[in-house]
Amino acid sequence: MMIKDRLKKISSNPTLIISNNKEISLDQILNRYENDLSKISGARILICKSDISETLSIASAIDGLVDAFALISPTSSIELISSLAKSGNFEAILCDDLLNLDKVKNLPPIFHDLKILANSFTARKIPNETRWILTTSGTTGKPKLVSHTLSSLTRTTKIDPIRGINIRWGMLYDYTRFAGLQVLLQSIISGSTLIEPIFEYSLEKKIKNFIDHKCTHLSATPTFWRKILMTPNSNQINLLQVTLGGEIADDRILSAVSKHFPQARVAHIFASTESGVGFSVVDKKAGFPKNYLKNHPHGIDIKIENDRLFIRNKDVHDKYFGSETMFASNDGWIDTGDSVEVKNDRVLFRGREDGVINVGGDKVYPEEVENILLKHPLVSAARVYAKSNPITGSLVAADVTLVNLKTDENKARKLLQEYSIEKLDRHKSLATIKIVSRFNLNSSGKIVRKV
Repeated sequence: MMIKDRLKKISSNPTLIISNNKEISLDQILNRYENDLSKISGARILICKSDISETLSIASAIDGLVDAFALISPTSSIELISSLAKSGNFEAILCDDLLNLDKVKNLPPIFHDLKILANSFTARKIPNETRWILTTSGTTGKPKLVSHTLSSLTRTTKIDPIRGINIRWGMLYDYTRFAGLQVLLQSIISGSTLIEPIFEYSLEKKIKNFIDHKCTHLSATPTFWRKILMTPNSNQINLLQVTLGGEIADDRILSAVSKHFPQARVAHIFASTESGVGFSVVDKKAGFPKNYLKNHPHGIDIKIENDRLFIRNKDVHDKYFGSETMFASNDGWIDTGDSVEVKNDRVLFRGREDGVINVGGDKVYPEEVENILLKHPLVSAARVYAKSNPITGSLVAADVTLVNLKTDENKARKLLQEYSIEKLDRHKSLATIKIVSRFNLNSSGKIVRKV
């Protein structure tokens, strides 16, 4: 079923999206492109639009008609857009005027209006199911294109239009990324309202926007939730659902959001662009129950090999779009790159294998050290990374932000240094600690790791 058909089934919610404080109805989404777009059938289009409602209208008009369309963040560089357009063999780019792509060489034809784009094509065979193309985060290299379908993207979406009309989702992610698209699709397909504050707003203004528009459901990374908890008046958002994803959710953050929003159901989700949504956990404990390895949630398979987590999801493709590079094995298993350990009846995440720090031959997972630091009452956020050393190869270093910005930094460093020696094995203890005022977050709400 196409996205347009899904939307036609929902209840008559008068407001589907509140974007930049402007209310947008379902009819406005569906009726924006009523004219004949049949000439565009079978095409591959790269979409790079900042307006979430316009993009949804475009997707509604072309899903089931075109072969594939890619959702690319409008904050992407021209170089990245050019690279992705070439690797995905896209035939046209639909973008905002302000991107100024028109004069860039070796790009597919540039259009700013879907109707004009459609009239420039010759109709070809309509596909069985349109492919929705998303980019990976690019945290470990150049972003890659991953192919989904509406079916795979909404496999775990809960559809209850009667209940949905009373739900209001807040958007903190980039909607062109996997996590943001999940929030968008969950909201609109269930007949709920999506609240999208102005992107450039400060977090304080976004919180006020959510309060003013009666947000009930909110999803963000653990890092972003820590920022929310420290934002004045954030407890005035009457949340019924708190969702954490994208990073390891430790016991401290799960407990903190539970106390801050006592009426909310708290869930942390394991998902990736390649594997889709793996599973969710709602018992407010770090990691996931060991019995998930046998009783597969949502019909997916989970296993651990050599302390690494693998997922098999029959609804996702097994190679990067526009490439022969496989990210799944021949029998469908995807190596998530996450190191895990089993403790009693729980599977706990240690960290990413591609981020391991080698200290004299011993492995150190930055996330493991960060989780220890985050348990200290002085620390609000932390980033752990490798510091080059001629003897051991690397040592462990950390940047931290403090809960109270007025705290004496020298005393804080001393206390945290002593704390790391006490709580961590010798090779994991911190060689240097730097106090910083804030961390930059990427479009997925994660701390930018490159230092």
